[in-house]
Parts: sequence; structure tokens; C-alpha cells
Amino acid sequence: MAENESASWYLHPLAARLKREAYLTWFHRWLPMAPNGLLLKTDLFEEAYGDDTLLPDLLASSHPIAAFDWLPPVALRARRKIPSPAFLPLAADCRALPLASSSSSIVLSLSTLDHSSDPADLRTSIAELARVLRPGGLLLLTLDNPMNPLYWPLRLLSRMGRTPFPLGYTPTPAVLDRLLEQAGFEILGREWLIHNPRLISTALFLTIQRTLGRRGDPVIQALISLFNLLGRLPTRPLTACFVATCARKRPAPRA
Repeated sequence: MAENESASWYLHPLAARLKREAYLTWFHRWLPMAPNGLLLKTDLFEEAYGDDTLLPDLLASSHPIAAFDWLPPVALRARRKIPSPAFLPLAADCRALPLASSSSSIVLSLSTLDHSSDPADLRTSIAELARVLRPGGLLLLTLDNPMNPLYWPLRLLSRMGRTPFPLGYTPTPAVLDRLLEQAGFEILGREWLIHNPRLISTALFLTIQRTLGRRGDPVIQALISLFNLLGRLPTRPLTACFVATCARKRPAPRA
């Protein structure tokens, strides 16, 4: 994927804008509660390839930013697209970060930890994110939503190599809460983000785009608005693509 100049072809620009706006709204809701200091982002795929990058908006905040990807070509491409001196791109593995303990005030992890099929990788990564966060720091974490019935056929297609990215292990919200609490976090809030049915909407948007070109944009926008209404219903835990959790690192116990 790192060698593919159009790696995010599957995401229509209007869908990318919706995703970006939803994530930014969620992020800015919690930002005032974060202490001052480094903001760490756990992947650079959007920055390297997508129209859904958050970094230009995040750079407007008062926080210096570091972000990493485990593929060096992705980190290099992100640097070329965003040459700001306030942005430090890294090539790193989330299970063993090249950062000092308690060096970050916010960690923003957007569907990064759910690409490995090994549940142990998720536990190790959460522990590592807890290590680099200072006490009182915030973890803003999204994972694929296993409660969405469409997640499972999408994961099957991923295992068959039919998706542009791998879908791995993702826990239920109850299991995620337990893992976070065991790593020293307290859960502050949960939201359900992006209600486009990915398996259906991606194919539908691409078909409309290839058939109608830009004339299909109003149709796609209307469909996105319709799907977005699902987020207002009591059934939103079943229609959301992502489970979004905000957790705060608890202070170390006094001796």
C-alpha cells in the first residue's frame, strides 16, 4: 500500500469530509480537558494519502505534534505533504514506541490498534500508550465496531485480500473498558462515530461516481446525510463503524 499513489481510492471525497468533521468534533469536545504538552497520533495513513487528514486542523492547536506509522514510506510521504516544523513524523511500532515515559499529554489513535489479528498486540499497544502518557493525559481511541453486523463480512473480505487494509481483532466495548482500566485509565466517555454502512456505501458511492462523475455528488451528499441520521437513533451502537472512547490516565498511587 505504501507504494500505491492512490491508496485511499476507496474513500469518496465527500465521505472523507464527513469522517474528518466527525473526528474533529469529537476531538475538540475533549481537548479542553487535556494538559499542555505533546499530542501523539498513532498512524499517518490519512496524512499520507487521504482527504480525511486531521493534521492541518490539529496543527492550529497549541500542542506540538508527533505522529508515527510503522511503514517508513508512509511517514516520509506524510512529511512531504505536511512540511510544517511543528509536526514530527516517526517510523515506529505501537508496541514499542521510541518516546520517553510520561512524555505526551494526548494520544489520538484512530482505528490503528485493530489491524492486528492477535489480541495480545492490542493489550501491549494500550500498555505502551499508557506508558508514554503523563498522569492526567487523555487517550482518544477509536476501534472498529464489532457490534455492527456489517463489520463481520467486511472482515471476511479483508482476510480474502479484498479490502485496501487489514481488519484484525477488535474487542467489544465492555472488554475494551476492562483493558483500559487494567492499563491505568479511567473511562470518561464513549461515542459512536460514522454511520455509513461501509460495505454498502463504499460500493454505492464508487458506482455513482463512475457513472455520473461530479454530477453524482448531490446524490452522494444526500445519501451521506441520510446515513448520518442513524447516529441520532437508539440503535446507533449497531450502525456505527467506530467505537470512540475517551480515557484519562490515572495518577500514580502515592507511596
